[in-house]
Amino acid sequence: MTASPTPRASRTRVLAALAAAGLAGVALTACTPDEHPTSEKGTTPPVITGNQVIPGDLVNADGIAAEPGSAVGTVALAGTEGDSVGAASFVADGDRAKMNLRVSGLKPGQHKVEVRTGTNCDAPNEFAGTGNAIAGGSLPGISVGAEGNGSANQTVAVTIGDLDGKAMVILDSNTPIACGIIMAN
Repeated sequence: MTASPTPRASRTRVLAALAAAGLAGVALTACTPDEHPTSEKGTTPPVITGNQVIPGDLVNADGIAAEPGSAVGTVALAGTEGDSVGAASFVADGDRAKMNLRVSGLKPGQHKVEVRTGTNCDAPNEFAGTGNAIAGGSLPGISVGAEGNGSANQTVAVTIGDLDGKAMVILDSNTPIACGIIMAN
């Protein structure tokens, strides 16, 4: 017994559905975060929406304006070789701090983020001196994409004063891969 040919109308509908699904997939991939405009020939500059920034730029991405005279904090993050891998900024929000974190050059995947009790980031010694996570200092983490870039906007359940002088650490599993000391104004 041989299979009967597919009616022309059904084949046309199937092809149209596959084409539409393919176009939707292309449209969705064009909207990935942390893409930056390019002038390289043969590429289409990505559409930048929202408050996208180049990793390492310090901005208050979630739009919480710092009240005049309110506490803010910043931290520059260095990798195990001492290379710059990102930065974070903090804005006081009552008894909490809103954090905006940007990283680049890290291994893709999920990374843990902690604010620790220590006040020293000793890269040659696997960031010895960072201590343990402070109460309220363990954050949900950051997702780093295939290009090594990531960003996160999170709330820390401590004040800027509690963060001042403390070590911020990014971990891959339980191994510290980046560290910086938070400096409040």
